[in-house]
Amino acid sequence: MSSETDTLLQLLDGKSKVTPLVGTFVSATATKWTVDTGGGRVTTCLPVTAYIPEVNEPVWVFWIDGTPYVLGPTVSKPDRGVVISVAGGLVRLTTAFGIVEIPYSSTLAPTAGQTMKITWSGGGFAIAVMSNSPAAPVPPPAPGGGAVAHSDVFTAVDTGSFNGSWSTAMLYASNTYLGAAFYGSKIKDTIPAGAVITSLEVYIAPNRVEGANPNFALHNHLTRPGGAPALSSSTPIAVTGGWLPLPTGWGDALKAGGGSAGIGLNHGGYNIFKSLTQDGMSFALRVGSTY
Repeated sequence: MSSETDTLLQLLDGKSKVTPLVGTFVSATATKWTVDTGGGRVTTCLPVTAYIPEVNEPVWVFWIDGTPYVLGPTVSKPDRGVVISVAGGLVRLTTAFGIVEIPYSSTLAPTAGQTMKITWSGGGFAIAVMSNSPAAPVPPPAPGGGAVAHSDVFTAVDTGSFNGSWSTAMLYASNTYLGAAFYGSKIKDTIPAGAVITSLEVYIAPNRVEGANPNFALHNHLTRPGGAPALSSSTPIAVTGGWLPLPTGWGDALKAGGGSAGIGLNHGGYNIFKSLTQDGMSFALRVGSTY
């Protein structure tokens, strides 16, 4: 049980009237916080935790026998994220709760693909580059032995396009080029063979979209091969920027025990997508599964 929960239980002990409300954080002193709640501004709220909200952040306010206590934020925030890009003193990260853009320590030089630790007290701040990027811990099974839902994001380790040779790191779907993204073994190392795939998406960072839809496909290469990629299960899919659904069944080919290791582009129109240098999230895969 957390110290915050212990404190709240002590506050509630023996009290006759408890009213929970959602408020908006305004400011703080060492002993009292100001929160807009219940249609008015309350300047005498007592903090229950050491967490300092951001200005305008929604917080829980518990009125206990007429005294207001601020318990903490109403929305959970991510503890880490993968770097997409860095500009203007801000790092853009993809996290389990979406994309965030926050400052980072001046002692760091983040680069695309790195995993960074985030702290949120007083506002988001990337405090460190993690020494490795281990797979997220597997949650304990649900009571009764039920399966647990997972959502895993796998950034590509390499991308490129082949036209007699690997001539560019951008991904082309055209009459003359085959494109491919490579993920090493991390998908198979993370998603077990017994997992039930519930969704599969790819992050699209367009450079040019023209003509026929690109033909998305599977391939079986952990890294870039010496020759052309061996592509299979080609499917034309219309593209826009951001997360794009792929056939859910492809997830079974990508998980442990499946015969594929990544996705590619088997011709189609004149479509060009950014390299990892241009956008660290280009062709990242997001896999929903239960196991």
